[in-house]
Order: sequence, then C-alpha cells, then structure tokens
Amino acid sequence: MNKPWFSKPTKLRSGAHIAIIGGGISGVMLMLHLQNVDYNVTLIEKENQILSGASGNPAAILDPYLSVSETIEKTFYLKAYFYALKFYEELGGGILECCDLIKMSNSEDQIKRFEKLTQTYEGDLLTLSSEGLMCSPSGYITPNKIRKIMEGSDAVVNETSISRLEQLDDKSWSLYDTNGHLILEADAVIISNSYLATKFEQTRHAELDHIAGQISLLSPQFRENNILCSEGYVTPIVSTEFGDANICGATFEKDGTLEITDEAHKENLSKAPFAFKNTHLIGGRRGIRAMSNDHLPLCGPVPNFVKYQKEYSGLHHGPRHKNFPEPSYHPNLFINVGLGARGFLSAPILAKHLTALIGGTQSPLKDKISNALHPGRFIIRALSKK
Repeated sequence: MNKPWFSKPTKLRSGAHIAIIGGGISGVMLMLHLQNVDYNVTLIEKENQILSGASGNPAAILDPYLSVSETIEKTFYLKAYFYALKFYEELGGGILECCDLIKMSNSEDQIKRFEKLTQTYEGDLLTLSSEGLMCSPSGYITPNKIRKIMEGSDAVVNETSISRLEQLDDKSWSLYDTNGHLILEADAVIISNSYLATKFEQTRHAELDHIAGQISLLSPQFRENNILCSEGYVTPIVSTEFGDANICGATFEKDGTLEITDEAHKENLSKAPFAFKNTHLIGGRRGIRAMSNDHLPLCGPVPNFVKYQKEYSGLHHGPRHKNFPEPSYHPNLFINVGLGARGFLSAPILAKHLTALIGGTQSPLKDKISNALHPGRFIIRALSKK
C-alpha cells in the first residue's frame, strides 16, 4: 500500500543553521551527528548544564530489548544497541564502561524463555550461564564524561527555555523564550525536550505519557564488574556526587512528581537482584521520562495536525480507490522524543536516522522501521479506525 503520509521531508541544504531544543541525551546525540555532516547547530537547554533531568543519572545501562518474536521493536532496538556501543566507544573519554550484563533467572519459565532467546539471536550476544542470561558486549554510559567532552562549546546555550516557535515566510523559524523575547532564528528546528514537547502549538497533539523514575544509591557492597538485571537492576560501583555507590533502579510511576520518596527507594531495594546486607542509602535521583503508547520513539518531521486530519480523513474507507496527497509537514520542523527508559541506547541511532532524513541521505533504518517511528503514525491509526 502506498503510504504518502510517511514520505520523507524536503532536504535541508548543507551548512544550514539547526536549533535543537533540549539538551538531554537525545539533543546531545543530534548535535554531534549534525555537526559531523557540517550543519551549524545550536543546542538550547533550560537547565544550567546539558544532560540534566532524566539524562542526568550517574550511570545509564545499555540493556538490550530482547524478544523471541520478530517484531519492529526487536529489529529497531537490536540495531540501536550495536550502533550505540560502537558510537559511544568511538567518542572516547571513557564514556562507555564495558562490562557484562546478566539477566537473572528466578523461575523455570524464565529459564525456558532464556533458552529460546539464545536460539533466536545470532552471534555471541547471549549466553546461558548458571546465573542466568549473559549479554556481552554490554556496559553503561557515564553522562558526566559526555559533558566533559562538550565543555566550552559555543554551540550550547544553557538556562534558556523556549516556549514558542514562529514560522517565518522563508520556512525558517523564530524561537522565543518564556518572556516573549526572541532568542534566535534558525533554518530548522528539532524539538527534543522529552515530555515538554507538547507545550508547543505545532506538537501539542503528540501522544506522550509522563513516567517518573527514581534510582537509589547505596554504599558499595556489590563489587563485581557486571550489571545484574531482573525486575530491577544493580550496577557495579560507580562514582556519583554522593561518593562511590551501587545504583539500584528504577521505578516506573505515572504520578509525574520529581520529589524523591521513601516508597520508591523501598521498591528499588525489593526488586534489586542483589541482596544488600546493609541498606545504607547515600542518595537518590528522580527524573521524568516521556513514553509513547506503543513504546517506540517519535522521530521525524512534524505533521501539520489539522491538514493531516483533513487530507487523510478518508482512510477508513480504504486506500485502494483514493489518491492521497503528499504529507503536509511544518517545513523544516522535526521532533525526536519518547525515548522512554532506553534513551541512552536509542539516542545515537535516532540521531543518525534524523540526520539522514534532514540531509536527504541514506538512513541506517529501513522504511518499515522509519514508518513505525514517524510522528504522524498515531494520527493515521486514529483516522484508519474511524
């Protein structure tokens, strides 16, 4: 079936100025990829440093999404996993801490599933051991080391919150702060500020859930150089603002609050795959993730919601007897949000993909996956079911 609503956007000329709203891992990866192909990039972050909020944990584990079924999610996240390992390693600076990740078995059914998984995945990614399912290579990312390699960049603007976007006649954009002051003008804009993406008029229809997550930092007791996962996870000893610690996490809470709670600490400890003898908490951290209803990111050009509704209103009658027009996008406006709990894993390949869409080059993702990530997919699904 022809799907014009997923067609690629118009290519943006080399050297154009692109503003990225949001300095989390999504925005930072976009900045690095776009600069690599000679775009002029400005990264705008509302906090006083990049990689704050949900991207500011002391360590971010690269936990592969595993499935015995052949699904879009499996294909996408497997591709994202290996690309992330390669990209972070090539960034240098010790950003990627390599270690094994062990998914602990706690039932006969779990062991049987692990056996099926080892048969499903090619290569040496998965190995059954006496402890459970070992994933190798794997590891975790240290966000603070990413900050260090970007220190002093003139392309980063901190402590600035963009609240309004206004399209200019020549398809470029003006960006205004919360006081209505013009911050800058750019040839293109990428909205990459997680759950706050819906505050803009152009993207207020984006379907995103706000999920709070809390981690718990404990005085070091687990001294192995691997990550343990079950319902929760435990990291090796990592350096944090509170001192050296094992990290346990992370909760998934729909209340959306940023207040650290004792209840969340208790949940993390109860689900931890390591029996801490001394549950001495030395700190905690909490952030809010943005997640879509189908658990895939929204990555691509921003549809004009009103025009999409009008132009594709006849979808529920079936497409065979209709000629549908090319999509109406907001020119040179893009979005990359909804990365959820696997932000550090998916951010590099999403940045590669979106950079390719903007520059008119070959994406690392096949069209089937690109369409599954398209920001207009929920509009199309709703119209198809009417």
